[in-house]
Amino acid sequence: MKERLKEFHMTCPECGHGFDGEFNTAVFEDSIEREEILKGTFAQATCPECGHEFILNYRFVYTDDSLKFMIINDPNFVDVKNRIALRSSFKLLDAVRKNEAEKFEVILTTEINDLREKIILMEAGLSIRAVELMKYILLESDELSLSHDQVASFRYGLDESFDIQTRGGDSMKLPFLREIYEKIYDQYSPYFEEKAEVIDRAWAFDFLKNIK
Repeated sequence: MKERLKEFHMTCPECGHGFDGEFNTAVFEDSIEREEILKGTFAQATCPECGHEFILNYRFVYTDDSLKFMIINDPNFVDVKNRIALRSSFKLLDAVRKNEAEKFEVILTTEINDLREKIILMEAGLSIRAVELMKYILLESDELSLSHDQVASFRYGLDESFDIQTRGGDSMKLPFLREIYEKIYDQYSPYFEEKAEVIDRAWAFDFLKNIK
């Protein structure tokens, strides 16, 4: 598949220098960029002023034609109005493009590490919604001595376990228990809607609140 390069303006988080760089906005499952995403080196930029390396979080689309899913990453999706605008734009597609788009499950993310997790989950044949509920329920239980406010990130990794980073800078591993996942999936999957949305902790909270 052909790259779609776009120029982005960025600011070095280390020295504040502003500069431009080209990044691909159309990434596919059979590209070297998929490997870079999984390794955590995708979208790496180097400041020409101080040499600091950092990851640019920008809008791009990851498409898996074989598993039929598409992930749209955009830091602006933190604002729900931008998610609504995207879903509205799907309704304006012509019949041919709309039929083609409907063959894919569309997932929204706000940062590249979340996109990475969704790729790993989809390739493993796991429900991204059931896993997000599983993480939320674990934080609500007595199994973990952590509250939601203490957790900076909670993601499923390549080693088939959860990686947890606390706001205090600590990290820990948590095994992925298939029996808990399957119980959650069996209980809640009839209520899942495959619509373009950000599947995160806030989604899990709203989902559980609305089905009670």
